[in-house]
Amino acid sequence: MKESLKYQKASDIFSKEPLWIAVNDEDRKEIFRDCIDFVARRDKEKKEEDRKRDIAAFSHVLQSMEQITYKTTWAQAQRILYENPQFAERKDLHFMDKEDALTVFEDHIKQAEKEHDEEKEQEEKRLRRQQRKVREEYRLLLESLHKRGELTSMSLWTSLFPIISTDTRFELMLFQPGSSPLDLFKFFVEDLKEQYTEDRRLIKEILTEKGCQVIATTEYREFSDWVVSHEKGGKVDHGNMKLCYNSLIEKAESKAKDEEKESLRRKRRLESEFRNLLKEHNVDKDSEWTVIKPKIEKDKAYLAMENDDERETAFNHYKNGTSGTTAGSEILEKKKKKKDKKKKNKRSDNNSESEGEIREKEKKKKKKHSKEDRMDDEERGKKSKKSRKRSPSRSESPRHSSEKRKRRESEAD
Repeated sequence: MKESLKYQKASDIFSKEPLWIAVNDEDRKEIFRDCIDFVARRDKEKKEEDRKRDIAAFSHVLQSMEQITYKTTWAQAQRILYENPQFAERKDLHFMDKEDALTVFEDHIKQAEKEHDEEKEQEEKRLRRQQRKVREEYRLLLESLHKRGELTSMSLWTSLFPIISTDTRFELMLFQPGSSPLDLFKFFVEDLKEQYTEDRRLIKEILTEKGCQVIATTEYREFSDWVVSHEKGGKVDHGNMKLCYNSLIEKAESKAKDEEKESLRRKRRLESEFRNLLKEHNVDKDSEWTVIKPKIEKDKAYLAMENDDERETAFNHYKNGTSGTTAGSEILEKKKKKKDKKKKNKRSDNNSESEGEIREKEKKKKKKHSKEDRMDDEERGKKSKKSRKRSPSRSESPRHSSEKRKRRESEAD
């Protein structure tokens, strides 16, 4: 009994069988159809079981073959399979459905690719962890140099290279991709420079707590001792400390200069008031200090002077017809002398020109004037033609032409 067997053919085959004859024709046909359906289901189930068995066996064979990788093509796989003893023993696999075999092979390749990608990703992660560890070790080297004060925000690669290049952590950095040792050094220094604002604030807090003040004569060693001796001073970068010191010293010097200028202005003002006081008491060259002093010692201008030596000195200067040379007057005198010297040098440079150069300049000047005269004559001729067309009887007055000639000569000069 097969699924393809027809009822007429079955009737010819079983016509002499007693069971076949014992059943009427209608019942035989119905029973035959039921039997055919059963055989069809049975054969289909068996075929599906055989297919699943072959697929599992073929997949197992592929997995056991190391020669087949994620790069292997189907044509290459077929040649490898026929050379494999395990595949050769399974004769049933030779008659396996080609489409099923190709599907199993594709699934095997996809799994191999997935495993390869996972292995590659794991390897990349491992390499990244290793490279990150090397960079962290190198950064620890830079931090150790920073703690010792050898690496600061003002450090240069050329100055620290002899120290860094002898360390094994520097050598390991050279054998991996990504940021170079120089790049990480620059990043580290940039971070220190960006820390300047915070370091400056911290330094000011330390100086305030210690009650220390930076003046123009404060040395860097003294300033550094103030900062480092504080518990928070270890966080401050030495390069930023130096920059902060320079800034504070510059401010202190500027303040001292301003105070000195203010003191000088105040001194000149007091001297001027004192001279006016002497003038009011008609001091002359015959006056004596011992006589004038009792008369003015209660006056504000007298009391404003610091001591008797300054008062007597100012008195003598006034008495001798001089008001004393102050710092301001000295500066003005020096500037005046410099200006006079520059003018004198300029005149001497002009006088030192050679006679040939002077003649050459005069020739150029004459040529320029003659060219301008020609242009003026041409322009005047054109204007005269126009004026003749407009009013033939009217002519230019001598006075008007002389004024024009004078103006032209002055312009040429």
